[in-house]
Amino acid sequence: MERRTFLQLTGASLGAAAFGRAPAIQPEPAPEIVVVGAGAFGGWTALYLREMGHSVRLIDAYGPGNARSSSAGETRQIRASYGDREIYSRWAVEALARWKRREAEWERRLLYQTGQITLSREWTATLHATKTVLDHLGVENERVERAELEYRYPQFNLDGVSVGHWVPSTGVLKCREGCLAVADAFERRGGRFTMALAAPNQRAGGRLRTLTLSTGETVSAQSFVFACGPWHVKMFPEVLGPKLRLNRRAIFFVGTPKEDNRLSFPNCPTFVTRGVYGFPSIEGKGLKLGPYWDTGPLDPDTGDRTVTPDEVRRIHEFAAEALPSLAGQPLLETRVSPRTNSVDAHFIVDRHPELENVWLLGAGSGHGYKHGIMLGDYVAHRVTGRATDPMLDATFRLKEETF
Repeated sequence: MERRTFLQLTGASLGAAAFGRAPAIQPEPAPEIVVVGAGAFGGWTALYLREMGHSVRLIDAYGPGNARSSSAGETRQIRASYGDREIYSRWAVEALARWKRREAEWERRLLYQTGQITLSREWTATLHATKTVLDHLGVENERVERAELEYRYPQFNLDGVSVGHWVPSTGVLKCREGCLAVADAFERRGGRFTMALAAPNQRAGGRLRTLTLSTGETVSAQSFVFACGPWHVKMFPEVLGPKLRLNRRAIFFVGTPKEDNRLSFPNCPTFVTRGVYGFPSIEGKGLKLGPYWDTGPLDPDTGDRTVTPDEVRRIHEFAAEALPSLAGQPLLETRVSPRTNSVDAHFIVDRHPELENVWLLGAGSGHGYKHGIMLGDYVAHRVTGRATDPMLDATFRLKEETF
């Protein structure tokens, strides 16, 4: 090696050694904001905060979209059908546009636009309210009568069905991959991600001063956002324990016949029928079925994620009856995840009642994933003192009611 090159590579350390001292190690400055939880809510919040120019650290015990979390699994639906809850319909419309823009920005396929058909025995008050809201918002949707349903959807058994509701601007999002994409974008923007268990530590003057990580590190910040999903009831049991309920939700992927592509994307829409929602087979995963069988609580750390023999029997019976070509098809995969419900199925975005610099963010209530791209933006504005919609502030406040 040439002498000049050697000096260029070693000059700094040689200079320090010549005076008998090692180079000083500068401590890393504390971030402005720490976000705990890298699921759909926390990941998007951290990304928006970083894009706004704030110093942000994102912490998660198991990693973005991990198998224990509510943001786990392959897919989630993005839909605007919410009965008379117009705020969520509005958000879903904007969320769909934002997901498309992020897909283009990141050059990753995260959205499959499928459309949705809801099959019903009658035109219910909820379907009427949904159509009224979507008409008001200018979102294409259609009441479909029985004869037209038979023509459009021969893959379904329509016994007992008299009417349907069709919304073409509905799709399926890649869930776990979406969480990873958000975390990747956050780090590319200069954010810092740490995989560790975080616990609130020092409190003083009505403020949280530090967190303690399972790595032994102590982390301080000006503000803290806890987007812990089902772990909220463990993190803040006195405040959130009575206001959240954890339910176990089982999901099933059933194989589709190789000679019949009517249940695969793009030939099959997402659907709701007989108390079960479903997605077409995407990327060969099989037809996804989500029955509304919340069967008791599920501990997010230690809960068993195995479906029961009775659940397997019931899903095969449903599949053979509702989608006749699935009779005798194999069960390809199952998943059990926690669903964190609030008392009114609204999200929670509010300050901790005793800690002014701590924000509580959660209660996805079974419809949160699609809205993470909207909620993260809203939370980033609230946490940094920027203007937000007073109606949303009131809707997402921590309610007095308990379970």
